[in-house]
Amino acid sequence: MRFETELADALYVSWPVPAAALPAPPEPLVLDTALDGQIPLAFVTLVLFRQVGLRRPLLPWVRLSFPQCNLRLPVRDQERCASVLVLRELVPAWVVPLARAVGRQPARAAMLRYPERPGADPERWEVLAGRTLSFVARAGAPAGVGPLGGWPEQVHFLRDRRRAYVLREGRLRRSEATLDGGEALPMQVEMERVDWLSAQLPAIAPAAWAAPGCAFLVPSTRLAFEVQPVLPERASARLPAPSLPG
Repeated sequence: MRFETELADALYVSWPVPAAALPAPPEPLVLDTALDGQIPLAFVTLVLFRQVGLRRPLLPWVRLSFPQCNLRLPVRDQERCASVLVLRELVPAWVVPLARAVGRQPARAAMLRYPERPGADPERWEVLAGRTLSFVARAGAPAGVGPLGGWPEQVHFLRDRRRAYVLREGRLRRSEATLDGGEALPMQVEMERVDWLSAQLPAIAPAAWAAPGCAFLVPSTRLAFEVQPVLPERASARLPAPSLPG
C-alpha cells in the first residue's frame, strides 16, 4: 500500500545513550551503534513534524494533514540496511483509527503543540500523552564532532534511513520510503519536561535527557513510502511496555 506526503518542519532531537541501557530490538533487528572509547552508544531520536497532504496516489483528492511525533531507534535489519525502529507513534486522537485500520500502524493519541514557523526565535514544542514532554528550540550552531563524526555525518546517520519498522501484534511491519529532503538546519534544544521520555525508556536516568547530542530542523521533505505486509516470522519482542494503554 503506497502513500505520499510532505513532512513539514521536521525537528530531529537525538541523545546518545549506552546501548546496554536500551532493550534489545525485536529480531532480526540490531541497534546501530557507534563507539565512545570502548563503550557502544545507541541513539534515541525524537522526530516531530507535520504531515501535509498525506494521500494514496489512487485517491489524490483525499488528503490528510496533522502533527505527529515519533520516538525511534536507529537499527540495522537482516540485510544490514540502515533503518529505524519506531517505538512510539503519536498523532491526534482523530487520526488513530485511520492509522491503525488503513496504515496498520500502532498509533497512539496525543496533543501535539508545535510552533507555526520554527526558526531563529526560541519556540516551545509540547507533547501531551498522559505524561508531558516539552522543550524550547531555536536556531543554533552545528553540533561539534561526536561519536558519529562531524555535522554532515551526524545528519546522515540520523536522517537518511529508508526503512522503518514497527511492532504490531507481535510481528514486525516494514515500510520502504524514498526521500527528497532539503537542507538540515542546526538547532539548539533546552529540555523542560521529560516525564514522557522517562516513562518510555525507564532504564535511562532522567538526567540523561537534559542535553541532546544533536538537533536539526528540515523545513520540507517529500516522502513516498510503501507499507509492506507483516514479516512472516513472529518477532521476539523485547521492547519496553507502553506507559499507557491504548
